Amino acid sequence: MFNLKNLFTRALLALMLVTGAGAAFAGPTYRVSFDTAPLEGQGLLDFTFLGLGSSATASARLSNFYGDFGPGSMLEGDASGDVALGVLLGNSGAFNAFTQEVNLGGRFGFDVSFGDVGAFGDGTTLGVALYTPDFGSYLLVEGNLASFELLPETAVGVSVGGEVVRLAEVPEPATLASLALGLALMGSTLRARREQADSRKQKGKSGA
Repeated sequence: MFNLKNLFTRALLALMLVTGAGAAFAGPTYRVSFDTAPLEGQGLLDFTFLGLGSSATASARLSNFYGDFGPGSMLEGDASGDVALGVLLGNSGAFNAFTQEVNLGGRFGFDVSFGDVGAFGDGTTLGVALYTPDFGSYLLVEGNLASFELLPETAVGVSVGGEVVRLAEVPEPATLASLALGLALMGSTLRARREQADSRKQKGKSGA
């Protein structure tokens, strides 16, 4: 009975590990944050998702926005959503962008993840920048706060604009759930082994 239970437990554990590996292959979620404390007034937080006409199909998902956002925003090309519900960017258009008005002076952040990267074609770049209200110049850093390069069958290339920008990978919920279940199953297996060992000791004492 124990051997069958042990075999079933190991099979479930293997399934969880395989599921977790699949989620990791799909790519992590990146959390980007930056502090505009040195600045004041208004600015524009701009997300531009651009690829060549020969680029592989790709999409970027923006979520978990926080910060002091103004009322104005703009979607261009293959873009939909807002800071409250999240934004989806595709690269099917010639120019794809989401721009959000911000009130400077505090911290801002968001999560970004990528999906639907085609197997063939050239790359697509997501550039995140902070501009003056007229798009006349950059704010906080000279250039992009963060850039993400997407190529088929290749890990996402990530770069940030300096120490003022923080970027970290966030484990996917499915990966965390798989890990937790895997650890629970391992604990169950160890407990079953201890119970079996204790049972054998008791039988040995009884026989003596």
